[in-house]
Amino acid sequence: MSPRDGRPATPAELRRLAEERVSEAAKHAPAAAHADTLRLVHELRVHQVELELQNEELVRSRAELEAALQKYADLYDFAPIGYFTVGPDSAVAGLNLTAARLLGSERARLVGRPLAAFVAESDRPVFAEVLARALEGGGQASCEVAMAERDGGEDPGRYLQLAASAGPGDAQCRVVALDITERRRAEEHTRSTQRLEAIGQLAGGVAHDFNNLLTVILAHADEALATLGEATPLHEGLVELRAAAQRGAELTRQLLTFGRRHTPRPQVVEVNPLARGLAAMLRRVLGDDIELVLSLSADLGRVTIDPAQLDQALMNLAVNARDAMPDGGTLTVSTANADADERRLRSLGLSLAPGPFVVITVSDTGLGMDGETMAHIFEPFFTTQDTGRRAGLGVGLGLATVYGIVEECGGDVAVDSRLGGGTTFEIYLPRTEAPAAADPTRAASASADVPTRGVETILIVEDEGALRRIAERLLASCGYSVLAAGNGEQALRLAQEHSGPIHLALSDVVMPGMTGPVFAGHLRRAHPEARVLFMSGYPDRAFDEAGLDRATPFIAKPFSAGELRRKVRQVLDARPEPAAPAAIPAPGARAVPR
Repeated sequence: MSPRDGRPATPAELRRLAEERVSEAAKHAPAAAHADTLRLVHELRVHQVELELQNEELVRSRAELEAALQKYADLYDFAPIGYFTVGPDSAVAGLNLTAARLLGSERARLVGRPLAAFVAESDRPVFAEVLARALEGGGQASCEVAMAERDGGEDPGRYLQLAASAGPGDAQCRVVALDITERRRAEEHTRSTQRLEAIGQLAGGVAHDFNNLLTVILAHADEALATLGEATPLHEGLVELRAAAQRGAELTRQLLTFGRRHTPRPQVVEVNPLARGLAAMLRRVLGDDIELVLSLSADLGRVTIDPAQLDQALMNLAVNARDAMPDGGTLTVSTANADADERRLRSLGLSLAPGPFVVITVSDTGLGMDGETMAHIFEPFFTTQDTGRRAGLGVGLGLATVYGIVEECGGDVAVDSRLGGGTTFEIYLPRTEAPAAADPTRAASASADVPTRGVETILIVEDEGALRRIAERLLASCGYSVLAAGNGEQALRLAQEHSGPIHLALSDVVMPGMTGPVFAGHLRRAHPEARVLFMSGYPDRAFDEAGLDRATPFIAKPFSAGELRRKVRQVLDARPEPAAPAAIPAPGARAVPR
């Protein structure tokens, strides 16, 4: 029994308590007992009661000690990090439950096994060095290691941070293990994003120059076809030349999309009608030996995306699937709603906030991919295809473009594939409750008999010499009076020296020394009657970065001879609308790609 203040009783206090109990009991004993006998009995009883009190104190102390030990064991076993006790050969002498979970086994089965066996073989020398430094120096050392595959199956890349510590002369050291897999994945995702951004800028620059070249090729091919006619032996070659240039134009559009140089026009859309409308084209792309199956959810939600970009993403996935099924197979396109929580998104490796999504799944029964290939499939110019096996394939931009399109509208792409087991792409797009936009009305293509001739004066401003010369020749052949300059300063001098009106300026958006909008502002001061038709290899983005209004007449490179003639005539024939003079950007304003 302890004093009332709760502290353990001292021997003197126990003695006093025992005497009090014995004295109380002696009051009821017979008075005739002999005095010595009574003293002896009293002493024995005091010792007996003292032992009983000591036993009670020991039982209480033991219960407190067991409770403290259990509390420590709980803290040790269920700590968020793993604890190991290992020897010089990394044999596990003890570990907590968290450590056992990190290794994917039961604690009893791990005691005695070397911890190094669970480390990837390439990182074992580093781990051995850390253990040696801790034991020999009696200090601390740490490293980050990749873990080996768990027994009995595949295991995605997992990483641990291991910190070893030991005291001077210790035969064993303590190892603290922290799972850093998510951190490493986040770092890798950041590095990958940075690489994609850098390569995207390069791709956009290449596309801009390529568009200028393609414009020259297409214009010359059109001119040759119109001049020589179908009877010439060169006709078939010219047709192939023009088709190759058009495929090149498609490649530049992919480059611009990947490089974020194409400004998407997102709108709220229904995915199922887009998928059905694309089905006929997909069947032509896939061929007769591949079956296309659509499995579309009836109550599918809506998403916000550029419909043309969604078409392109699905087409790229279909082409990728076709090449993975050389002997035929089945391509399944399905849609579904999903309310994804953090655990599900993390298991798929998606960097998205939890919420409602529309999931578009494209699955094939093709060759599949190994883990190493899957780690690189969204990198631009990475491909496992034979370059040149089919025109336009093998450049490694298809899946990179898909990733760029999906990420642009706030989504992400999950991939599941195994060698010989096919591949499944899941596109997660945020679901919206906003109503779908009305179907855009597509302008009808200009017919061949639309007049394209004229007698007006046109001033061409283009720093690419070959493009400037072919545009000058094409417009001159239609009856126009053409002036041509390589930059804005030269064009303004030509305009000043020209005695008559200038009806139209065909100007690149960005040129050395003076941008197209700056040139247009100066030109309209001297020639207010002049209209301006801008051209650029970066469709849409030229408007956004140059500050042009969307109503500004514009033609995207590459363009054909017919497109140029029709667009020039359209701008010249348009009803004039009163407008303030074009603003002249301030000196040093950011230039945009032409």
